[in-house]
Amino acid sequence: MKRYPIEFITPLFSRGAYEEVPEIRPASIRGQLHWWFRALGGRPDAEKAVFGGIHSGALASRLVVRVADLPKPPSPSRFLPTLPHKPSGQDSRSGPNGPKTAYPMGTRFTLILGERLGGVNDAHAGLLLRTVHSWLLAGSLGLRATRGGGSIHCSSAPMEDAAYRVQLGQLLEGSELRFDLLNEVFAESEQARKVITETISHNAMADIHYPLGAVRQGHQDTAPSRKTSPLRLTVRRFADGYRILAVWDGRRAVTGNSLDHLRTAVERLANGTSQSRPTQIGQLLQRSSLLHPRTP
Repeated sequence: MKRYPIEFITPLFSRGAYEEVPEIRPASIRGQLHWWFRALGGRPDAEKAVFGGIHSGALASRLVVRVADLPKPPSPSRFLPTLPHKPSGQDSRSGPNGPKTAYPMGTRFTLILGERLGGVNDAHAGLLLRTVHSWLLAGSLGLRATRGGGSIHCSSAPMEDAAYRVQLGQLLEGSELRFDLLNEVFAESEQARKVITETISHNAMADIHYPLGAVRQGHQDTAPSRKTSPLRLTVRRFADGYRILAVWDGRRAVTGNSLDHLRTAVERLANGTSQSRPTQIGQLLQRSSLLHPRTP
């Protein structure tokens, strides 16, 4: 068993069986590890060998995910905004973007990872270790996980941005994931999350295949029923404050999006459209190395 002390530096919006009781769920963490494993190049057969599966013959997972040192759930009356850039009360609690019960920033727990059934074989162990370290360094959890919600900080993460870039770059090397730490430094993590959540309607991205993700809101909406954003924006802690980490999933066969789609999306975010004003996150991304082709 390996133990990883983790702290949420932005609110965690995650629940189990009860709508108004937040929960840190091992199944949700497994889901995040699944995504990173595939994004780092894990093939379906390798993924099944590590995480188990039910298709083409059931196979039990060799990876054990547990959580310990769990904090007491906050009061159900403790609602936190999922979209902090909007004025308080603008969204009703019943709406998909309204305030929800959450574990607040500063919540700590311990992630325990172990193996069973003979353990993960050597052919997959290296990629699994990269997967875990990538999620700990760049990951998040729960609702709005790609838009600043549930951003995590592991005690072993580098506190200087140069060392962080080197470590994450080594972990992502050879994959189709790209990343950049955006230039702005924030005194508080919620300031960074507020910048992240102020984007524009997914309808403005329909012609470029929704590179920021989408969820169909009504019968007249032409967006997909749900599309996860290929652009993942999380908050990271450093010695001098908090910064926004941008990770772009470059697997076009999976996402349907190219780097040109991202450039167009960032231009619309930075300059605004006929129906939306310019946003700070767009202007920060516009200066990011994320938009430029890799150098040999």
